[in-house]
Amino acid sequence: NIEEIISFAKSLKVRNFVQLGIGGSALAASAAISFLQKEKPDKRYFCLDNIDPQRLKTVLELDQADTVFHVVSKSGSTIETLSQLFVIKQHVKNANIVISTDNTDTFLRKFGTQNNYKIFDIPKEVGGRYSAFTSVALLPMAFFGFDIASYIEGAKEAVRKTRDKWGFPIDLANLVVSTYDRCKVFVMFAYKDRLYEVADWFRQLWAESLGKNNLGQTPIKALGTTDQHSQLQLYQEGIKDKLIVFLDTISDVDYTIEQAYEPFNYLKGKSIAKIMEIEKQSTIKALDESNVPTAEIFLEKIDEFTLGAFFCSLMITTAKVGEFWKINPFDQPGVELGKKYTKERLQND
Repeated sequence: NIEEIISFAKSLKVRNFVQLGIGGSALAASAAISFLQKEKPDKRYFCLDNIDPQRLKTVLELDQADTVFHVVSKSGSTIETLSQLFVIKQHVKNANIVISTDNTDTFLRKFGTQNNYKIFDIPKEVGGRYSAFTSVALLPMAFFGFDIASYIEGAKEAVRKTRDKWGFPIDLANLVVSTYDRCKVFVMFAYKDRLYEVADWFRQLWAESLGKNNLGQTPIKALGTTDQHSQLQLYQEGIKDKLIVFLDTISDVDYTIEQAYEPFNYLKGKSIAKIMEIEKQSTIKALDESNVPTAEIFLEKIDEFTLGAFFCSLMITTAKVGEFWKINPFDQPGVELGKKYTKERLQND
């Protein structure tokens, strides 16, 4: 339904796009918009992926005639998302609402049908954290004019290359499994601001897919060079229970220091991107010397095809590790139990 999504996105003559969703219903969209970061001064993105009333207040104060709300819940019954939807419906007359939900008879689908909202289907067999190639992420991406067809082609290429024994997804899975006896923590160290929300998306994918049967790694996100000054001490001299994967991409803008300043003359002629790269490589070298397992992933382009291939590759890695560990990486029984207790308490409060 790519053409339908593109056509609908083009029909939205508004400035503000608000994503109501939590976990997999928000993270891929936010990561994609952060990574691609193309200048869109006439469009703004807001994400209600937490039920904090302060964030909801910010969205309610927007010009509602210039705002669309994309309500996302795979199950159609996510309490946080529905609670925010109900408040928006109370406060915003004739709110512009579009829904993405399971293609079965969910509450959210019934609600959308009753209110004549546009509804996009999330295939039943696709779990929330694997929904990066459905309307969950495709609609906000299309709203910002991103090439979602190229994004999906990138994912297809990742699948083709993996079938041809291409290295990255399988190599990363092998590294995780081979170091697991000592490495119970997986740190994704993003070395560009635009990659930080990609690391956020990965945290959910990794934790919710593989944290089962007393197995799993605790995923942590870090930002270079910022967290060299906060987390690195722990990684360097703390318990050696971490696998650290450095994630980087090109710099599409740069600035050079043109004047010498004592005692930092050695910075003259260096660009900011070069300094950042040297800091990353020096950090990797220091960790290697401390016997901390590391790996590096470098995305050579900042475009939709590259992002689609990368997202899909990490999904393949996750599934492969699940296969190694003989667990199902596509369910989340622990999450469901917490939801059950929450519903019981709300009903009896």
